[in-house]
Amino acid sequence: MVDNNRPLAPEIGIPQSFEEYRVAQRGRQLEDLKRLLSFASVSADPGQAEEIAACAAWVRDHLERIGLEGVRSFETAGNPIVYGEWLGAGAEAPTVLVYGHYDVQPAGSPSLWTAPPFAPEIRDEAIYARGASDMKGPLFATLCALEALIATGDGLPCNVKFVIEGEEELRADELDRFVAENPTLLAADVMVNADGSFIAPGVPSTAVGLRGMVALELTVRTGEVDLHSGMFGGVAPNALIVMAQLLAGLRSPEGRILVDGFYDEVVGASAAELAEWAELPIDAEAVREQAGTIDLLDGTGSSVLERQWVEPTLDVVGMWGGFQDEGLKTVIPSTAHAKISCRLVPDQEMEPMIERLTTHLREHTPAGAELRIDRTLLGTPPATMSPDHPAVAAAREALAEGFGTEAFVTRLGVSVPVSEIVSRLLGMPTVMLGYSSPTDLLHAPDEHLPLRSFDGGVRTFASFLLRFAAA
Repeated sequence: MVDNNRPLAPEIGIPQSFEEYRVAQRGRQLEDLKRLLSFASVSADPGQAEEIAACAAWVRDHLERIGLEGVRSFETAGNPIVYGEWLGAGAEAPTVLVYGHYDVQPAGSPSLWTAPPFAPEIRDEAIYARGASDMKGPLFATLCALEALIATGDGLPCNVKFVIEGEEELRADELDRFVAENPTLLAADVMVNADGSFIAPGVPSTAVGLRGMVALELTVRTGEVDLHSGMFGGVAPNALIVMAQLLAGLRSPEGRILVDGFYDEVVGASAAELAEWAELPIDAEAVREQAGTIDLLDGTGSSVLERQWVEPTLDVVGMWGGFQDEGLKTVIPSTAHAKISCRLVPDQEMEPMIERLTTHLREHTPAGAELRIDRTLLGTPPATMSPDHPAVAAAREALAEGFGTEAFVTRLGVSVPVSEIVSRLLGMPTVMLGYSSPTDLLHAPDEHLPLRSFDGGVRTFASFLLRFAAA
């Protein structure tokens, strides 16, 4: 059970010298952040290889500038992984491994942005650019905190290691290989990941549970070629309609997944967690406003937070076929394609879930149509952390100090591959210490990070190191 009512430890606080340094250097640090955000480090776009390399080099140089040692870049079959460390606290002190990524999502159409996505600008008390919230901004806040602690010489009580990769938005196999090959280099007591989110704007939180993810791509074929809808309409099957009916049969109108066995391993939240979540300053209407949807799914008796955090999902994330150019072309499509993504909860395994899904699809494909599974993706298993770990209490207290308001211990519905990787390969727990909010437009046009989130993040990471060392 998480004790969200545990009082703070007032004797542990951010030093005055740190705060003076932070305020004095804030303008210069925001300019540095703008430079980091100016790199179009889109890992999904092979045409941005030079930008990826330049961004990795800038990160490496910046780690050296702020006082880290042993800074180096590790070349991989993909993008470089940057490492740096500060071990001045000594062998007996605890060590914190900080994870981050410098790659970003594609920007999409520039016309949907108020300003160019890789020309960062500050307006309305926020910094706007692709990667501002996910996750160059939060990552840079941790670097600014470490810079201030080192520069002021107040005696940083923890050793700190940074591993910053460039493929989080693309894949996890190179990171998996790197961690497996460098267990001694990465050895630490806990990993901190700033690639997380508050449960709502102005409501800081740290998560002790993350959902996993699997996905697949499929094709339905009903014939050799597209057909004239006048000549063959009413007799020829329509691949798009077959696909739509097949996909519609995966979920009930309320949102319950109809695949046999899909919920067999689901444990759900404990009574204690449900009681705590009922007290959180967020409700269904707040979630609907965050999502910007007309309404929410009805659900099947569980709360909105349960459906977001501890229940699995199945979503159609892409569907196409037939004529898609300008104008109308009256043909009956012979092929249709779709992509499906599922979020998994603890005790659900990835491969069995893919097998259940493909079995359902094959069994429900009608006569006169052929189904082909084109691709499957085993993304990442679910991940959990004991709420009793000292890092959880340190994170909650640090968030409260950093943002000047009550902070909470929750779960999140997102999937974060690195948490599972370091748990499996290094036996290391992860504390989520991110500073984004659901309304920051992550992955969307006009992505931004409020400056209050940046400032709070700088203070929070410093406070966490001090509190974790004391714990």
